[in-house]
Formats: sequence, structure tokens, C-alpha cells
Amino acid sequence: METLKLKIRYEDRIGLVLDISRVLYNYGLNIAALQLMNNVMFLEIEKHGPETWLSLKKDLEGVATIVSVEPVTDMPYQSREKQIEAIINSITISEPQPEGFSEIVGNSPAIKGAIALARQVADSDSTVLLKGESGTGKELFARAIHMSSSRKDKVFVPLNCGAIPENLLESELFGYVDGAFSGAKKGGRVGLFQFASGGTIFMDEISELPFHLQVKLLRVLQEGKLRPLGANEENPVNCRIITATNRNIEEMVQKGQFRDDLYYRLNVIPIQIPPLRQRKDDIVLLSENYLEKYRTRCGLEKQLSQEALGKMMVYNWPGNVRELENVLERALHLSRGREILSQDIMFDSECENIYRVNETERVQLKGAAARAEKEVIISALKAHGSIRKAAVFLGVSHTTIANKVKKLGIETVKIT
Repeated sequence: METLKLKIRYEDRIGLVLDISRVLYNYGLNIAALQLMNNVMFLEIEKHGPETWLSLKKDLEGVATIVSVEPVTDMPYQSREKQIEAIINSITISEPQPEGFSEIVGNSPAIKGAIALARQVADSDSTVLLKGESGTGKELFARAIHMSSSRKDKVFVPLNCGAIPENLLESELFGYVDGAFSGAKKGGRVGLFQFASGGTIFMDEISELPFHLQVKLLRVLQEGKLRPLGANEENPVNCRIITATNRNIEEMVQKGQFRDDLYYRLNVIPIQIPPLRQRKDDIVLLSENYLEKYRTRCGLEKQLSQEALGKMMVYNWPGNVRELENVLERALHLSRGREILSQDIMFDSECENIYRVNETERVQLKGAAARAEKEVIISALKAHGSIRKAAVFLGVSHTTIANKVKKLGIETVKIT
């Protein structure tokens, strides 16, 4: 059955839905779905002929306290389904690799220690908590652990807990059964924990997980079971859980912002990934590795000059390896020869300063334009003696010139 979706804005009152139903009844139309949220009603009705749309719209807008009626592509629950579908469709089974840790580049003692610990625990099912600043490569470590485990032929599911709206997160993680909520997909949906069955789920930014969902995650870790939304029974879960955070989660526990019982379940094997400023000996190796990938991908041969490398070695790298890759990619585009020079190395903070300079220039240009506009208006007023005549001369309305006179503070010319 073809349907039409409508978005109706209204001011709430008793009997509104009944009055809308009467209008639809007069057209012989049934309601397939109805959702209410913050003085907005979404209706899914049987599709009618295009010749009746204008009269139906008029009759609906004639109902007391209805503000507007407009067609929409999706009902809210359908938009939510599409968001979740897009997330699940973006997750693919990891391609088999000969060695999971080969993608992690570095010879410094700090990174080698983290790799050694991760490699040692990779083939267990113990929960791993990866700690480190943003851009240090936590997801790279999680993938390496997965690819070095007996689960490597199964799915690896990366999930950023801070990037998904809270109202979607619970149904995405735990799934739901048919009829769990208004507009739920017929037949229900499998959650990501069950989707990752036999494999690994990586929960980045675990510190952003809402408090009420921390309880459900604790149940998964303790009992290996979960209850989908609307279900009466629990389902077994068979996936390894790796989590990560760039925040001080111990401090959050002390402040009551994160459950201590969940923290201890997650912190079975903590791995601290060092920031780039603590492993500067790896900058040369990381840079060469990135440039080699770029040569392979684009066929462009470029080398780092000693001056450029020296500039990179003294930098503090607040964005860590991710920022290093940004800087190198930027330098590849800025450099004109086969060698990347010192002036081609532009850090993120320097880009922000350039943006601020450009903003200043725009402000200055705006001020210059205003001064020029003021001079033209003053000249026209002096020549023609009134706002109306000046407006005719300048080819704009009387109101426009009057507003400009007020806005630009033109007081030196007598205006009649």
C-alpha cells in the first residue's frame, strides 16, 4: 500500500486527533502510523490522488490550532532506521592480514612496550581498555588486537559512543523486538553486540556512554547476556569487547560520573598508548612510512628536507599521529619541488592563525565598504537635497536610503 507522510505543526488541545481523523474519514483515508513529538504530529496515511491534495491540505489546516501541514519523505522512526542501517552497512568484516600489528609504526621504547602488551593479550577474551590522547591510534590498536586473535576471521565492529545520539544508542547496541516502540521495524532488529557475534566490538569514547546504558553493558560483561528492547528473555552474547577513552576515566569514577563496577570490568587489561611527544624518535619513521604510502597511492616522489624534519622534531604534537599525517599531507600539496621544505610544514595551530588573519582582513574589507557607501550617500544627499531624490538618483528605494542614513550615522547632512 502506497502511503503519504505528513508533518503537522499544531498548538496542543483536547480533541485535535479526533478532528484530524474526521477530516481523513471524509476523504476515505486510513491512518497507517501516528507519532507525536513537541507540538509536531507525523501522520502516515493511505496515498490519495494528486488532485485531492490541495483540498485535503486546506481542510487539515482549517482544523483549529493546526499551524501548518506539509508532506515529508520519512516518518521519524524511518529516519532513525535509516541512520542505524547506515551505521551497520558501514561496518564490514575485516580483511585478513598476515600480522595485525604491522600497521603500527614505531621503534621507541614507549610504543614497543604498548605493542608487546597488546600482542601478549590479543588471543585471550579478556576485556581491554585502551587509554590515550586523541589521535594516538587507539582504533589501530583495537584492530591489531582483533586481527591477532582467534576471532580474526569474524567481524570487527568499531563504534564511537560519543558520536551517536543517545536515543539511538540503546537500540543500536542491544537491538529490539517487533513492537518494542511506536514505529519499530517489523520483525525487530539485531543489535551490534549480536551482530558482532564471534568477533570483536570496539567501543571508542566509552566514557561518553550514558549512565543508564552502563548498567546494561555491565550485564553483558558479567553474564554474557543482553535483553533487546521490548524483549522478555535474554539472549547470549559471544563477542570480545575492547573499549577506549581519551579522558581521565579514574577521575570520572571518583566524581560519580562513571560506574565504578563497570570501570573495573573494563579495566581488566589497561594499555596506555603514548602520545607522540613522548616518542619523537618515531617521527622520522612515521613520516617516511606515510610518504611511502602516498608514493604508492599517487606516484608522487617527495622527500623531507632536514630543515622540515627539524621543525617537526621540536613541535609538541597535541594532535598526535593524526595531526602528523595532516601536516604531511598538507605539506605534500604546499611543496612545489621534490623536497618538502621547512615553510611547507604548517601545523594545525598555524592554520588557525591564518584563518584568524583572514577573518581580520574580511572585517577590514567590510569596514572599508561601509565607509565608501557612506561617502556615496552623503554625496547624493548634498547634491539632491533629500532622501527621496537621493534614492531615485542611486536607483534604490526611499526606505533603503533612510535605513542606511540611520545605520551609518549620517548626521552632517541636512535631510528633508
